[in-house]
Amino acid sequence: MGVVIRSGTATDVDAAVAVFERSNLARREGVWPNQAERVERVRGHLLSPATWFLVADDGAARVAMASVCPLRSDGGAGPEIPGACLLAYLYVVPERWGEGIGGAVSDVVLAEVQRRGYARVHLWTHHDNERSHRLYRSHGFAPTGRTTSEEGEWARAIEGVAS
Repeated sequence: MGVVIRSGTATDVDAAVAVFERSNLARREGVWPNQAERVERVRGHLLSPATWFLVADDGAARVAMASVCPLRSDGGAGPEIPGACLLAYLYVVPERWGEGIGGAVSDVVLAEVQRRGYARVHLWTHHDNERSHRLYRSHGFAPTGRTTSEEGEWARAIEGVAS
């Protein structure tokens, strides 16, 4: 694989956003309403002091990104929920799908979540994104039953961390 996963910094934001954008364009077959707005929302998220993120480099370019922030009540607008975090984004560039990069990034995310003392990690994924469902299921996530018209929430407990 030849991929190095490391903490992202402010200088990695543009490259991480590009990974997000390329992956979404491929999955949506080039049709993506509100693309510019979503891209700017991700950029703001990555620059937030409450967010930490990872990038995966293959020596030539960024090939994946993931970001985590505290989980908040009221659809993200309320106070932080103690002991819980949100895996807000995890994307791999489309030409590298199926190489295990997403799984490797997930492993590092979960190790860091545990190191930071979170007892639970949550995420939201589209109902029709079978690729992400396989990845998250293989890493111990399960649907919580909470849904929107397009997405479902998944969660997992972190072993060794008291809730």
